[in-house]
Amino acid sequence: MKIFKNIFLFILVIVVSILLAIPTNKFYQTFTKIPVGFGGFLIPSFWYNFMDGINLSYIFSLTFLFTAFGGVKKYWWIGIGLIPTALFEAYFDLEHIYFPIAVGLVGWAIGSGLSWLVWLLKSRKKRKIMPSA
Repeated sequence: MKIFKNIFLFILVIVVSILLAIPTNKFYQTFTKIPVGFGGFLIPSFWYNFMDGINLSYIFSLTFLFTAFGGVKKYWWIGIGLIPTALFEAYFDLEHIYFPIAVGLVGWAIGSGLSWLVWLLKSRKKRKIMPSA
């Protein structure tokens, strides 16, 4: 049953990364001072910005969602899921490799904080602190 949860999380990662691709690309371009791509005659600028940002949004959403809601083997799923993006980043943008690493670490940190908060709320609910008389 846990495999279905992880597959659902992976599908959610893909959906969230598609939705966050263009805002992530705009943030990346302002942070690294890379000029905004125009695409050209055959490639519309929307498609260029989408393809430029999908990798970073995938890295963030994968590390965030699996760290926050993944099961026992969440880091195995994260490692396997990051292999294609790591190869892509190493081949196409090795000059700015620090940015995807930072995005992954931020996603992991926020996911760990959310996971810890959920664990804390569940443990408090189980204890049911009794008021003193």
